[in-house]
This record gives sequence, C-alpha cells and structure tokens, in this order.
Amino acid sequence: MPESSEERAIHPTAIVMPGAEIGPGVEVGPYAVIEPGVEIGASCRIGPHAHLLGRTILGPHCVVGTGSVLGGVPQDHKYRGERTLVRIGARVKMHEHVTVHRATGDGETVVEDDALMMVGSHVGHNARLGAGATLVNCAALAGHSTMGEKSIMSAYCGIHQYGRVGRLTLVTGAQVVSLDAPPFSIVTGSHPTRWRGPNTIGLRRGGFSSEERAEIRQALFRIFGGDESARAAADALKDHALATVREIAEFVLSSKRGVCAPPPQRSPRNDEGNLEDD
Repeated sequence: MPESSEERAIHPTAIVMPGAEIGPGVEVGPYAVIEPGVEIGASCRIGPHAHLLGRTILGPHCVVGTGSVLGGVPQDHKYRGERTLVRIGARVKMHEHVTVHRATGDGETVVEDDALMMVGSHVGHNARLGAGATLVNCAALAGHSTMGEKSIMSAYCGIHQYGRVGRLTLVTGAQVVSLDAPPFSIVTGSHPTRWRGPNTIGLRRGGFSSEERAEIRQALFRIFGGDESARAAADALKDHALATVREIAEFVLSSKRGVCAPPPQRSPRNDEGNLEDD
C-alpha cells in the first residue's frame, strides 16, 4: 500500500507507457500494462496482468482484478480503428478477467459509479452498465445494450444487442435477455424472455414506501398480467401521478425490440410478494 494518498505504488515489472496518466495513490500490480491514452483516477488498484488500453478513463477508487482487459478493440465488424472511449465511473469493482470493450463509431462504452463486475463478466462496445448494477460471474452485455441502475444480471446471463434491462430488475441465472426487461421486475427464460413478477425484495431494499410499491406492482400486473396488450396498458399509465409508474410505461412505449412476454399462466392478483407485500 502507498504510505500516503499522494504516493503511487507501481510494481517494477508493470509497464506504464508514456502518455498514460496515473493519479495519486494508485497501485499497479505485477506485469500490468497501461498504454497511452489511459487515465487512472486517484486511489485505484490495478491487479496483476491487467491490460488497460485505448482511450480508457477510470474514476477514483476503482479496483481492476487480475487479468482484466479494459479498452480492448470491440468485437464488431464495423469497427475501423476509430479512437473511441471507455468511461468507468468511481468506486467500480471489477474482479478477475473482466473485459470492457471500447465503442464503435463516435460513441462510448460506459460503466457507471459503484457498479460491480464479477469474475469473467463483459461489457461490450457502446453498452452502458448503470450505477450500482451488478454483473455476476460470466454475465455479458452485448453491443449497444443497457442495464439500469441497481439491476442484477445473474451468472451466465446475456443481453441481446440493443437490449435493455430496466432499473432494479433481476435477471435470473443462465438466461438470455432477448426482449427488453422492464424496471422493478424479475425476469426469466430465454426464448422468449418472460416477466416473472415484481422485484418485491429489491423495491423494499431500495427504500420505496409500501404505497409506492403497491402502485408499481399494480402497474406491472396491468401491463404483463392483464387482458390488454403491454403497449396499450403502458399507454394508459404514461401520465400516472407516480414517476416510477411513468418510468415503467415509458420503458415499454420506447422499446424497439419489444418487451418480455407475460408468464405462461398469469399470476393471481393476491400472489404473495406481488400485489400484496409479504
């Protein structure tokens, strides 16, 4: 550890190339490689054998695990060598062998503040991982996909290119999100992705009042468990008094890929953990 907040601790086997900017208090482990154009914020820790390249910017207090690669060339046939950006926020924790690819075109790939990327997880070109979101082991965001704030992708999950997962939504293990997953929900299945129910525990942990949780559940059941089409139900809710309900409606109405399917058998309205708080 550096003895003071201004001291850097760079292992003698690490390679920090001219043109890289290293903030105060940064630690760089053995055999790490940091190329020109990389900016590392204060008090970051870069693990052994990590490789940071391209135009990659890390905010302060990030942790980059062993063997991770940030700013690598995107896996996209359209990429023509343009100098695009990876932007990683503050306090992001990346475990071993994480990959984040630079953008294609004139965009950027973004990992927002306080995100957690577990072993082997991936954020593809032009994708966005929301603040406080979690990618569990080997979960992956395809190009141009997005995950909302405090959402969770369980192990071995993937989001289809241009797909979206809404805020505070949980994707269960080993699923492919082939259709957009709405905010405040639990989704499961792959072909098609199905809405399973409200994320009751996530809403409670998120500090939402019981009254707001009830309104959110009612809105979600109307959209995904009622007799109307999802789009018609969302259109009826777009001017709702609660911002969270409007957020759900706007998510559905703005979907380009289409939203996930309802459950095979629609859940009863008094299902435990759904419309009634447990």
